[in-house]
Parts: sequence; structure tokens; C-alpha cells
Amino acid sequence: MTAANVVSGPWWLVAVCAAAAWPLGRWLGGVLAGGDYRLDDEQDHPVPGRQWLVTVGLIVVSALLARMVGWTAGGTLLPTFLLVGVVGVALAWIDSDVHRLPVGLTYPTAIGVVGLLAVAAATTGQWGSLGRALGVGVAAYVVLFILALVSGGQFGLGDVTLGAMLAVPLGYLDLRSPLWAIALAFILSGVWSVLGLITRKLTLRSHIAFGPFLLIGGLLATLAATR
Repeated sequence: MTAANVVSGPWWLVAVCAAAAWPLGRWLGGVLAGGDYRLDDEQDHPVPGRQWLVTVGLIVVSALLARMVGWTAGGTLLPTFLLVGVVGVALAWIDSDVHRLPVGLTYPTAIGVVGLLAVAAATTGQWGSLGRALGVGVAAYVVLFILALVSGGQFGLGDVTLGAMLAVPLGYLDLRSPLWAIALAFILSGVWSVLGLITRKLTLRSHIAFGPFLLIGGLLATLAATR
């Protein structure tokens, strides 16, 4: 089970993905602006503004993934990474708002990731890479689930699902990328927490949204694996 042979995407592919992300981002920002993802006990404060950040974020993420993943495995991996990128932008917004990662997004996306990777493996014959990806995903889920049990509520089951979901496509690339993604997420969240304590915007009892850090860690790990 060797690592995937990474082939960067051409600039026209980057441009196409970025252009497609613009209307999708505007639509997604409008959906999130409605706050329909909130539960009844999460309606006590206004929905965050600046929905344009969703559009900008989706354009940037789509362009980066198109460039980094591009024609890897004959271009069959890009749809999986773009799916994670699109849903990831929505999850980052939601988790930052309500500190929750809805199973209505994470579970279907995880199924979609496995399905798209199965198509990639069937197209290219890289069944070993698929097996490695699924094994890494299961291992990540177990490790993160144990962390959730001992974290005292600082780390939720939504984070467990998201971490495993990110580990699967990263594991298709190689074995190190999922480890880097999770490690970077903890490092970045730790730095954010320290800065919050220094500026007194956080206390020792404050809960932070860990999902965005997992997603940033996953993006950085993808960058490292495809550079």
C-alpha cells in the first residue's frame, strides 16, 4: 500500500473550481444566515454576520484543493477532497457559532467520502490505498473517541466523527498526513487558547470550537502531502 503519486492540478482547473465555488459559496452563506442548523436552546443570540466569509473561504479552499490534489490518481481524488472542503466550510461556520457539529452533515459526508474513494479505487485499481484509508479512519475514530471520553467535555463526539472523516481521504494519500492533521489541530487550538487567556477573551473554563482547527489541520496536512 504505497502513497498516492501526487500530481498538481493545472491553473485552468484551479480557475474552474474557484469560479464554481463563488455561486455555491453565496448560496451556502445564505443558507447558514438563516440559522436553520440551530436547535431550540441555541436561539438566544443573533446568527453571526459576515456571510461573505463563507464565499471567500469556499473559493480559497476549492482553489487550493484543485491545485494541491489536482490530477492525483488520475483526478479521481479531487471530488472527495472538494466534498470535504465544501462541507468543511459549513461545519467550521456552524461549530464556531454553536460549538456543535451536526450529524446531519458529518454522517452523510463520511458516507460520501467512502463512496467517492471507492469509485477512485475502482477506477485506478488502487484498492490498497482504499484499504489503508479505511484502516486509518477507524484508527483515528478509536483514538479520538478515547480522547473524548477523558477530555471532560472539551472534545465532543462530533469532533471524533470529523477527525475520522478527515483521516480517510488523507490516509488515501499516505499514512503520515492524518497524524499531521490531528497533531496540527491540537497545536493550533492550544495556541489559540493561550492567546485567548493572555487577552482575557477566554478563561480556564471556556470551551472552544475544535472543528475549525481540525479542518485547518487537515488542509495544512494536505498541503504538506502534496507539495
